[in-house]
Amino acid sequence: MVNNKSSISQNIAVVGGGVIGLCIALKLQLAGENVTIFDKRGAGEGCSKGNAGHFATEQVFPLATPALLPQIPKMLLSPTSPVSVRFQDIHCTLPWMVRFLLKARKNTSEHATQALTTLNSVAMESWFDLLGEVGLSELITMQGSLLTFESESLFDSYRSTLNRLREQGVTCQVWEQDRLREELPSLSDTVKKGVFFPDTGHTSNPYRMCIEMAEVFNSMRGRWIKEQVDDVFFDGDMGVVVTPSLSHEFDKVVIATGAESAPLIKKITGVKIPLQAERGYHLMVANLKDCLPFPVSSADRKFIMTPMEEGLRLAGTVEYADIDSPPNMQRAKMLKGLATGLLKPECELDSAGERWMGNRPSLPDSLPVIDKVLGGKVLLAFGHQHLGLTQAAITASLISQLHNETNPSVNLSPFALDRFC
Repeated sequence: MVNNKSSISQNIAVVGGGVIGLCIALKLQLAGENVTIFDKRGAGEGCSKGNAGHFATEQVFPLATPALLPQIPKMLLSPTSPVSVRFQDIHCTLPWMVRFLLKARKNTSEHATQALTTLNSVAMESWFDLLGEVGLSELITMQGSLLTFESESLFDSYRSTLNRLREQGVTCQVWEQDRLREELPSLSDTVKKGVFFPDTGHTSNPYRMCIEMAEVFNSMRGRWIKEQVDDVFFDGDMGVVVTPSLSHEFDKVVIATGAESAPLIKKITGVKIPLQAERGYHLMVANLKDCLPFPVSSADRKFIMTPMEEGLRLAGTVEYADIDSPPNMQRAKMLKGLATGLLKPECELDSAGERWMGNRPSLPDSLPVIDKVLGGKVLLAFGHQHLGLTQAAITASLISQLHNETNPSVNLSPFALDRFC
């Protein structure tokens, strides 16, 4: 473990103890700073806990694209659709959806694609740099991932996407049925084609990843305050982080609170950000732990299966709802039926057990905010939608560069807060 301790350390607060906040905290510690994490729940207890565990560097296209528009009516009307809207919350979600649909234009979609490609192309290098420094590189397995196609016509329509992926530098291989049967004998014979992404990886336990990073953080004299942060402001040169019990002073503050970031950002900057809770679900199948060698997603069924320490995780679906609305666990149960059709009958799914829901933090353009405000006293890292796990380490590197006032390694203008002003 390396600690590049400088002679004069700054006291920095990181608000948010998910995977992004943890990566940022470790990166700042390794640069010699004194770091305190604030999180009311604990390490990785939010969306970082139950995600699909897939480092999805191949996902370089924004959620809003011209191709999405004709699919929306069918998606919203089908009870088994991968996308749903909680209609009781439509008054909360409709303004965001309008902004989202306005981003489904060619120019804005291409702009977002270039920005996502920039982050994803260095995402895994950043992860291994960070985990290598703290002795946790084994938490990531680089065995690739597979996208399956049961419909030949769907694959034919995907060929243009394949070409676009390759134009963005994404390595992908088309697997025919013989290769699919050889590599993944548990897949149903209904699968006709596969697209393999060899440069992707997964973690077999995203929650344990957060816990182990938190343990390293604590071992490097990090402080953890398990309280809600009600406000952040600056009194002269000192930042004040206000919790229900006390006010704490820091030289700088990082906001990495995921889907809960909007109220704090409004208080700090006056900017009302269009941040939507995009809820994802998972269902665990304990007895299928060794069913697949790497993550497998379905182009037809729009979900993903990832092998984990505790079983096979079925994950996916999108539900737009208010962040405080109760979960709809029918969305998790639905995953069992999707997997039943994609796996062979001998892959018994009756033992499906744990169900979970988490709030992804989504902005209309599918790009995170990675920025600094108040003269660099407040650093911002939130809004990573489906790619929080994938982009956590590169985000930490960029926040560290902003903190140190060095030239960022990528162009940060697409991720600026002022695009919402």
